[in-house]
Amino acid sequence: MELTFKNCNEEFATLFTYVQNAKDRFGSSAASIIVIQDNKIIAEWYDGSHHFKSGALQVTQDSLFNIYSTRKTYVCLALATAIIDGGISIDTPIHKIVDDIPRDMLGETTIQDLLTATGPKYFGSEKVEREGLQGKVIEAITGNNIAQLLTEKVLKPLKFTQTEWITSPKENLVCDYTSSNGYASVRIESNEGHERNLYTNTRDLAYWGYLHLNKGYINEVQILPREIFDLTETLRKENTEKRILGWYHKKDWYYATGAAGCHCVVFPEFNAVGVRMFNRYTKNYKEDQIAFNSTLLNCLKEESLVNI
Repeated sequence: MELTFKNCNEEFATLFTYVQNAKDRFGSSAASIIVIQDNKIIAEWYDGSHHFKSGALQVTQDSLFNIYSTRKTYVCLALATAIIDGGISIDTPIHKIVDDIPRDMLGETTIQDLLTATGPKYFGSEKVEREGLQGKVIEAITGNNIAQLLTEKVLKPLKFTQTEWITSPKENLVCDYTSSNGYASVRIESNEGHERNLYTNTRDLAYWGYLHLNKGYINEVQILPREIFDLTETLRKENTEKRILGWYHKKDWYYATGAAGCHCVVFPEFNAVGVRMFNRYTKNYKEDQIAFNSTLLNCLKEESLVNI
């Protein structure tokens, strides 16, 4: 998937300045920004390096960041796709689908609970995380794991070539500074799709937000069932304070953020998506999210006035 580039970087100078200052303040070695509006990339910016040691690669369009909890939007989309394709109600209890975790350990948890991050986070004697349980549901319904389903339904059709569940080291991986010892690291786990090893470049994450902004309708093709996005709206209205399919919904935007600071925000009123990548985060993450979203929103408002 490729969008044309219309250089409006000058109009987003305050956003670049905010992210540059936040990068230095938080101690992130890497940062990047992309803004999409009206089917064009209108701002794009890269800064820093993959880690702080000598020989580190500079951040470029090819740099892959670990998006951590932002991956929940991918996992939930896979689950929503599976149940809609399979004609399964969101009120279905998980114990009717998954048979390798005892019923008493699943309780009355439903598909809707998984899609709205409601109830327990861990299940069974092995403490399977909510994303792992979603993976079990998806595989039971479709025969595919999360990564396989998303690759077939989204990544291949839209040519997301820089989105990958990393199972071995690669040169273009940006290191993370998420551990207490301050060492740089990369996350290597399975290729099934539920673990914290989903890496993507800045453009692919922006395109992911663009897919949601357009409710699955890309290049005059409905890539994903519209029912997925209708379900999101229904659940959002019924659960105003909860994360819906991995997204937090607010008055002017909805967004998803990962532990190392990779952040995607969608502004439906302005037909726009913004992405900011870091590789180290801060305890003041909520303040940063609001500040980034607000700064970008102000830039979009000013940019729209200039182009009237």
